[in-house]
Amino acid sequence: MHRSLAWALAALALVPLAACDKADKAATDDAAPKVSSETLTAAIGGTPGLTTVAAALKGTGLANVFDGTAPYTLLAPDDDAFGKLGETGTMLKAPENGAAMASVIKAHVLPGYVTVKDIDAALKAARGKPVRMTTMAGDEVTFVRDGEALSVTAADGSTARVSGSDVAAGNGVAIPVDTVLKKVPSAAEG
Repeated sequence: MHRSLAWALAALALVPLAACDKADKAATDDAAPKVSSETLTAAIGGTPGLTTVAAALKGTGLANVFDGTAPYTLLAPDDDAFGKLGETGTMLKAPENGAAMASVIKAHVLPGYVTVKDIDAALKAARGKPVRMTTMAGDEVTFVRDGEALSVTAADGSTARVSGSDVAAGNGVAIPVDTVLKKVPSAAEG
């Protein structure tokens, strides 16, 4: 089991090396997402359904990270995911709660340029066993295929499904997900 996981993780480790060739591959591979020449921050900002996470990047200062040259992958909670948080989601959006929102966002950031296709390849290499990666927050997330759906589970047990197509930019990828993958305090908990 550990050997399969090691091979899957090794395959994912090679993904950032392929980032330089993404634009050329997108032009020739119909299954590849269309790669924008924009930064990841700009690409997310122009994507319907990702307005909350786009605003969070700007409001927390994390936009600077996604405007740089290092490649990152954002498991981007869609607007409905933040809506499911109710009052807690509203609290997170308040400017004075920028640190809490930054913590939530960091729990959704993976190193490197990883697309859904790359995750599927790692799952195939792992012969259907879960594939694990570590987020910018230092937490582990686990990817699995559940029929046609690709799911990701956080260390706290929260699970999200990929809810849209990759948003590919020159320096990273956003993969829309339908749930926020970090337990956040309720407004009452502060």
